[in-house]
Amino acid sequence: MTLSIKELIVEAERCVACGLCLPHCPTYKKTGSEADSPRGRIQLMRAVAQDILPNNARFNAHIDLCLNCRSCETACPNSVNYGALVDTSRALFMQKKSAWLTLAKLFIRHRYLANALIWPIWLAQQCKLSSILKQLSPAAKLLPVLDMPVAWKSLYATTSPKKGAVSLFLGCASSALDSQTLKASIYVLNKLGFDVHIPTQQTCCGSIARQMGDVAESNKLVALNQRSFDPNMPILTVASGCGAGLNDYLADYKIQDISAFLVTCDWTDAPIEPLSERIFVQDPCTLKNVQKSHLAVYALLKKIPNADISALAGNSQCCGGAGAYILTQSEMADSLLNDKLTAIKASKVVILATSNIGCSLHIANGLREQNLVVSVLHPLQIIAKQMGYQAA
Repeated sequence: MTLSIKELIVEAERCVACGLCLPHCPTYKKTGSEADSPRGRIQLMRAVAQDILPNNARFNAHIDLCLNCRSCETACPNSVNYGALVDTSRALFMQKKSAWLTLAKLFIRHRYLANALIWPIWLAQQCKLSSILKQLSPAAKLLPVLDMPVAWKSLYATTSPKKGAVSLFLGCASSALDSQTLKASIYVLNKLGFDVHIPTQQTCCGSIARQMGDVAESNKLVALNQRSFDPNMPILTVASGCGAGLNDYLADYKIQDISAFLVTCDWTDAPIEPLSERIFVQDPCTLKNVQKSHLAVYALLKKIPNADISALAGNSQCCGGAGAYILTQSEMADSLLNDKLTAIKASKVVILATSNIGCSLHIANGLREQNLVVSVLHPLQIIAKQMGYQAA
């Protein structure tokens, strides 16, 4: 949530500067600067809010470098709401305005426009023109091999004995770049007896707008989602970044990560083929620190007979794939990514499961650049395949 200046000051003053957050902050570990630590940033935010320090480029640089991974919140003995402090500071002091952001708003808010953009990218990939895309935009290097854009139906009815109904949150990046995970999720939910509703008017969770300090746009997106979803029906997310944003701003709705929902379901009549492979799991920060559902991923994957499920070394540190951070703070994002790649190489990872599209894109791109062959998959893609799902 975003706060008023007075509320920001009150919340910031709850920080006792004990320093327990320091070992948990990825940017502090990289720079060693107090101003790049949670307690340091909190003091900066409070001082700017009180007009003790100026809102200048140095202040902006330290707040911009924050990933908002919220690992600090898990260590804070006073439960300071650091996420709200950063969201508010970006909204009050750091709103970014650019032609790119204005254009991006249209594609984020309106999925049909996003699909219109994805079609030519998909066609270019089909025609082996990916190198041209990368020359046109550095961001194109993050693109996975895309499926043909999907026109989602409003209802995917189960053919199994019905056990309930859920809503599925598409997300802007997942819908455009990871439709395979969404299709696999629908398949698994239908197999387990759930009708899957996809509200046609749903939109972005608002996280990217908040990261850019655009609280007005974020509020519009939150309002659209409030009107789109039934608050009495479970709303399942496949991207933990979306889930975290929805958890913060749609607190009265039944938001759940899909893995957390599925582990509570009855799997008696859902046969799963064995998989004699070792699956490493990367814990997205938003799933671990905000949704607090990361352990559900391990429990879900352990339903696969013979599979060996292990945590990737260094899971407590962010991978750097924090939404637009990959593009706006590429140096720090790449430094954090290198730590993940080192862990992946050390463990000889073949299959890596991750529950966030930002992590997936960032890590997969790093693997490609180092010519490392690793399958980076959402847990639902892995389990759906063992249940008979065949990707189109």
